[in-house]
Amino acid sequence: MKALLSLTLFCYAGVLAGCNYRFYIQKKAEWAPPEVAAQVKFPGSTVGNLSLDGPTLKAIDVAMNEFLPPGAKVKSHDERLAQRLSKRETYDVSVLRADSLFFVTLSAELPRCGLDLDVMVMDAGAVYAVDSQGRILGKR
Repeated sequence: MKALLSLTLFCYAGVLAGCNYRFYIQKKAEWAPPEVAAQVKFPGSTVGNLSLDGPTLKAIDVAMNEFLPPGAKVKSHDERLAQRLSKRETYDVSVLRADSLFFVTLSAELPRCGLDLDVMVMDAGAVYAVDSQGRILGKR
């Protein structure tokens, strides 16, 4: 009887936590087939590469997960627009670092997705203020 009560309480706690918190499972990266991967030639130098330090990458990750959590679907009257806005690769990211604060700007680049609209899309991006501990301090 105690085991059944414990199991029931555990299940209720899981349901309640799921209602209050965002739970998502991060998918593992997809690997290309060996015949495709065999064609890749790694560069011999890192000159000209894009480099992000750990705290900047963390701030970007925090902002993107808040703006568009993995698996989230954007709602729109235009299904093509909703599909594009639901993909993280639709967004460009810029970061302004001011001491221990990061201002992360996410902006949708719809023409890059092959979507030309005759109307302006509102709310297709955001700016987050994130501190060095990964906490969001504000959003515009």
